[in-house]
Amino acid sequence: MRVAIFSRYPRDVNQPRGGVESVTVSLVRSLARLDGLDIHVVTLEKDLADVLVERHDGAAVHRLPASRWPQMLDILGGPGRRRLVDYILDLHPDVVHAHETHGLMLGGLPLPFVFTVHGFDHANLEAEGDLAARVRSPLWRMVEKYGLSHQHSIISITPYVRRMIEPLTGARIHDIDNPVDYRFFETSRDEQPGRVFFAGWITERKNPLGVLEAFARVRRRGIEATVAIAGEAREQEYRDRLLACIEREKLADRVEFLGHVRHDRLPAELARSALFVLPSRQENSPMAIAEAMAVGVPVIASNRCGMPFMIREGESGYLIEPDDHDEIADRMARILTDCALRARMGQVGRSIAMERFHPDTVARKTVEVYRTLIDSGKGGVRSRVEGAN
Repeated sequence: MRVAIFSRYPRDVNQPRGGVESVTVSLVRSLARLDGLDIHVVTLEKDLADVLVERHDGAAVHRLPASRWPQMLDILGGPGRRRLVDYILDLHPDVVHAHETHGLMLGGLPLPFVFTVHGFDHANLEAEGDLAARVRSPLWRMVEKYGLSHQHSIISITPYVRRMIEPLTGARIHDIDNPVDYRFFETSRDEQPGRVFFAGWITERKNPLGVLEAFARVRRRGIEATVAIAGEAREQEYRDRLLACIEREKLADRVEFLGHVRHDRLPAELARSALFVLPSRQENSPMAIAEAMAVGVPVIASNRCGMPFMIREGESGYLIEPDDHDEIADRMARILTDCALRARMGQVGRSIAMERFHPDTVARKTVEVYRTLIDSGKGGVRSRVEGAN
C-alpha cells in the first residue's frame, strides 16, 4: 500500500516544532514499522528553490517549494495548491492522508483521501487576544467551514473536534487519538521534588502567566517548589507581563525560563517534574498533555475544549478554570505535598496514554481507515458518520 501523507515535516526529525509536526513524525515512524506500507511524506517549505527528496525513518520525504501567496489565498486555488495536487497525483498513491491546512481543499482529489482535523485556526486566533488575530479569525472560520463541507472522510483526534465538525460536514468521521513518540513511553521517572513544568508557546492562549500567578500563591503557603517554563515568546509584551509577575512576587530564584526545548529533550524534562500544568484557553488535544501522561506525570489542565477528554478528573490530574488562580494553586499544592497522590495519578495517566496514545496503537487504527477508504474507492460515504475505535 503506497501512502502519501501531506503535513508539516521538520528538517531535523528529532526537533519537530509544534503539535502537528510532532504527530506526523510519530505517525510516520510507527507506520513505517508495519509490513506492506510504502510511506511518502509531502510537505511545503519556504526558501526552497527546487524539490528535495530525502529518506527519514523508513519513509520518503518530498519537500516542495512553498508558494509566496498568503496561505489563505493559496489553499483556495493558488500555485502552491496546484503544485501540491500535481505532485501527489504523480506519486500514484493508493491513499492520501492530509494533516495540514492545505488539506482542507484537497477533499476533491480523485483518490481515497482522509483529512485529520488537528485544530481550528479561527478559534486559536480568537484566543490569542490581539486585534489582528481577531480580525483574521472570521475569515479562517469561513475557509474551514467551506473546506470541511467538501470532505468525504475525516479523522477526529478528540470528541471535542467531532462535536465541532459534525454540524459542518457530512463526512465519515473516524475517532483516532494523536500518537506520542516512543521515547516518552520509554523514559523512567527521575522526579525532582517540587518541580512544576510548563511547555508551550509563551502566549495569551497558552496562559503561562496563569501558571506563575498560581505558583505565587503556592509559595505563599510555604511550599518548597520551582517552575520551569519551556517555550518561545511570540510577543515581547506578553513576556514582559510574566517578568513583571516574577518581580512583583519575588520569584526570580524560583522560576527558570528554558526557551525552546528540543523535542528529544522533553522526555527528560518531564521525567524530572513533579507535575505538568497547562492552563490554556483553547486547545484541541495538546501533545504536551499526552506526552506528560506517557511519562507518568500528573497533569493540571483547563476544563475547556478538548482537554477534559484527556484528563480523568481526580485520578490522572485535575481540570481547572484557566483564570481561577486560587483553584490552580490549590490543585498544585495538593499534588506537590502528597507523594502517594502524585504516584497514583502518574500511573493512571500513563495507563491511559498506553491505551490511547501509543504510536503502535494509533498506526494500526490509521491503517484500518486507509484500508476502508481503498475498499470503498474514495473517502467514504458523505452521509455516514461513525467512529473507528
